[in-house]
Amino acid sequence: MSPSATSSSEASQPCNLCGANRWDVLFEAGVAQEGRIVRCCDCDLLYVHPRKRIELEDYRERGEGDDAGWELSPSSLERQNSQIRDYRTALSDVVQHAPGGKVLEIGCCSGTLLGELKTRGMDCMGLEPNGHAARYGRETFELDIRTQILSEANLESESFDVVLLLHVVEHLEDPLEVLSKIRKLLKPGGMFIIETPRYDTWSFKLLGRRERNIVDNWHLYFFTKKTLVALLVKAGFSVEKMCTPGRTVNPSRLLIVLGKSLRLKPIEALGQWLAKRKLNEWLSFPINLGDILRVTAKAPSSRAQ
Repeated sequence: MSPSATSSSEASQPCNLCGANRWDVLFEAGVAQEGRIVRCCDCDLLYVHPRKRIELEDYRERGEGDDAGWELSPSSLERQNSQIRDYRTALSDVVQHAPGGKVLEIGCCSGTLLGELKTRGMDCMGLEPNGHAARYGRETFELDIRTQILSEANLESESFDVVLLLHVVEHLEDPLEVLSKIRKLLKPGGMFIIETPRYDTWSFKLLGRRERNIVDNWHLYFFTKKTLVALLVKAGFSVEKMCTPGRTVNPSRLLIVLGKSLRLKPIEALGQWLAKRKLNEWLSFPINLGDILRVTAKAPSSRAQ
């Protein structure tokens, strides 16, 4: 688990947080995931270097029915339904902050959380580049979900009371730019809730290259409490509170995580099959490994700030 002693200052993609171009290799390409994972020597941010992302056009149309990718697979829909319980505190905070106000969720997938907020009187909008998931949310919850990413949406500045970014920031090529744009979308004093996997944890120290999120080829950044807070502050937010929330877990999810970590597709397939069975729901239980970080932040209270 100790980082490689090899560092580099080659001209390439600098650290998104501090701008430095000095890093140590944590995992070479192919060891944890397809990309090489490095640690910035100046601020400790972990990221894939060089950064490369799945083609956006491929993502827009992937995932439908039994042959779905993550977005509309049986296990995903089951997982998203359970998130209403997992996010109950955050949802209550949103409603309490701005009753009846405007909420934007970036990367809302099938819109389950926005659907719940809609039932509580909130005015909801979602951005979701996957066309199948966005259509599911529009048809199921009658939501305004646009098949766009933030840079395409042309949203008005200071037009939202709350913005949600849940398990999205780790996929972005330029998190600092996106967070800065989100701050401008919020009304003065607006609420921003961000959640992402956390890597200053015992599970990461124990599992290393087999940790359930580090192996995900879609993840480009791997945050600790220190680096996520630093990124939020640099983007212009003030941090209000932090927590390490738990999750509802069931046999299906456990098998999918195990299959992904061990790179065994049959185990993942078994998890997808089990997700359709009532037994899976009956055996659900809450667990908290401390490997998720949720931060509630605020935009400046006036434009001058």
